[in-house]
Amino acid sequence: MTISNDATTTSITGVIPNGQNSHKKIIITLAFLVGVGVFLAAGLTIITGNKAYEQLNKPLIKTLLTGESSPSNPFASLMKKESKPLNLALLGIDRRSKAESAFRTDTMILVSIDPKANKVVLISIPRDLWVQGGRINALYIQRGWESLDNALEEITGINPDHYILTDFEDFKWVINNLGGVEVDVENTFTDTQYPIDATKGYQTVSFTKGTELMGGERSLVFSRSRKGNNGEGSDWMRMKRQHLILKAAVKSVFSPKNLFNTENIKDAFSTIVNHGIETDMDLDVAYYLWDLVKDHQKYTYISTYLDGNYVYNPPMSEYGGAWVLAPINNTYFNFREYVKTLFEETKETSGTNLQ
Repeated sequence: MTISNDATTTSITGVIPNGQNSHKKIIITLAFLVGVGVFLAAGLTIITGNKAYEQLNKPLIKTLLTGESSPSNPFASLMKKESKPLNLALLGIDRRSKAESAFRTDTMILVSIDPKANKVVLISIPRDLWVQGGRINALYIQRGWESLDNALEEITGINPDHYILTDFEDFKWVINNLGGVEVDVENTFTDTQYPIDATKGYQTVSFTKGTELMGGERSLVFSRSRKGNNGEGSDWMRMKRQHLILKAAVKSVFSPKNLFNTENIKDAFSTIVNHGIETDMDLDVAYYLWDLVKDHQKYTYISTYLDGNYVYNPPMSEYGGAWVLAPINNTYFNFREYVKTLFEETKETSGTNLQ
């Protein structure tokens, strides 16, 4: 299969690296979880050799971002907490360059990993949702993580334990280092108004129903498109496609074909430091996350989002001429109750098991 790695439909031959080594699976899993929005940065340790597990038993290890030392077996305390759910807020920002200081969190996905229910629930929040006097996608940059944290809990009933903030370049870098991801495109569609960031113009992009091996650029286009035809021209469908990319990346992470070689690991460390991926996760949480996802076969993956059953488009005149979304009856109660049902062990769901 060839990797589609430009914005439109041109394909180039892609070579997926071979090899199998468990320590490399840890590194690439952490790298993936960041780039696609799930996690990284503070979770990686400075390792230059080929024996990551041995490094864990040494007296001290340093986190990549802070340089602070952690005790040996840093995740032992978390391992004692049996079946503790982990809730991560994945924030994708519309930043094209690390030099940009003004940006919006246009992608907000709350990932809840519940080892008791054996479920991973992905909940997307629309960027135009009106909260605290403005659109939710501006809340992080204007008021900080605490305000966005509180808003996400009010909407979903789930309190995020940690957040991870990444941009376009982080996303593309990780997907490319995975050797691409095989995405099940559900609908054929064309978007004639996909933005060209460099020129502020537009280009036409198309996708065909079926399985496509996408590189970083192509995956980003698939995740960002909002003006497609055939029912794909909405934020709701954009959020759904982002979930498809996440699920495809999980499969790719655990494929024995998609493993970093030593040179790529060094590149990963350099990229993390230089790109300034932001997260409040620490080393303990990183390895607890690894302990959860290494048994990914047992989980059912469920995708959902805050849709028209719970929010509506109010008159623009009521919001200063802005097109926004607001909760029906001014409450998220029904959505929070719906989210609770997703974790019920006896409930039939439409989740996808990634075996």
